[in-house]
Amino acid sequence: MTKLSILNLVPKYKDETKKEAFERAVKLAQFADSRSFERYWVAEHHNSPGVLSSATEVVLTHILGQTERIKVGAGGVMLPNHTPFQVAERYGTMEALFPDRVDLGIGRAPGTDMETSRILYRDTYKQEKFLDAIRLMLKYFDGDASGLKSAPYPGMGAGVPITILGSSMNSAYVAAELGLPYSFAGHFAPHTVKAAFDIYRDNFKKSKYLDAPYTMLGVSANIGENKKDADELEFHAMQVFLRILDVDNRDEFEKIDPNDAPELTSMQKFALKAMRGLHIGGTYEDAKKTYEGFKRDYGFDELIAVSYIPEYDKLTKSFEILEDIVNNDNK
Repeated sequence: MTKLSILNLVPKYKDETKKEAFERAVKLAQFADSRSFERYWVAEHHNSPGVLSSATEVVLTHILGQTERIKVGAGGVMLPNHTPFQVAERYGTMEALFPDRVDLGIGRAPGTDMETSRILYRDTYKQEKFLDAIRLMLKYFDGDASGLKSAPYPGMGAGVPITILGSSMNSAYVAAELGLPYSFAGHFAPHTVKAAFDIYRDNFKKSKYLDAPYTMLGVSANIGENKKDADELEFHAMQVFLRILDVDNRDEFEKIDPNDAPELTSMQKFALKAMRGLHIGGTYEDAKKTYEGFKRDYGFDELIAVSYIPEYDKLTKSFEILEDIVNNDNK
């Protein structure tokens, strides 16, 4: 059975306040909580006025306090910006406040541009060093105090489940070596998904955490109720992608009228064709066909989808349609 989850970066648009952006994020979590979604992740990101998820633990705690069932966690914590000790303290605290509802995705990228990363960086992580850091974090969460002079309370023994995040093939080896779930960011690294999943599955070592490999695939999703809505959402999704690519533009997201937008340049068209990540869009039938193709090509255990649709009713309708597609496929 394939599970379905939501990833959110708490996008902010020019015509709304920060509070309104956070309120939409909470409402979306409550929507997912009331339905069959497995988890709701918030991603750490820095130096972008259009993304409000930088203080990730604060946002997650706020969301945990206003939901009841769904697992809530980081997708993910960017480990270069934190020590394993600090991560264990913070997520152990959340687990104590909201038992059995907190999970944790860990990545080794900074989650920002190079200039900001130099301000944030506590450490850099090559593959082996990242592996050692995850081992230490597992030791904390397992409550193994052997050889430790200092321990992160209340993280010790908290049992917070860890998923390894990746957008390249290196992290696949780490997840396989430790026998942990593996989540690949197909929404912005589409060309190496299959290779990374193959490495993970081929090298997987059974652990006390997993008996068999468990893969999560990240995609973007913008599905419309009809052709007109689908076309407008596709236009908006393309604009968001191009905005994210524009590293010199640190402004908030805009709602652009498709009838009053400049024609795409040849470079923008090339970027959309060559660099855009895995995306599920169009109408129900379009989305169903795309989903079935992804399932056939990648064989994932869980799909985690991100969307930047600003209108809440269209945002939830898109996720409702995706949920229906996944649930019908599970029958």
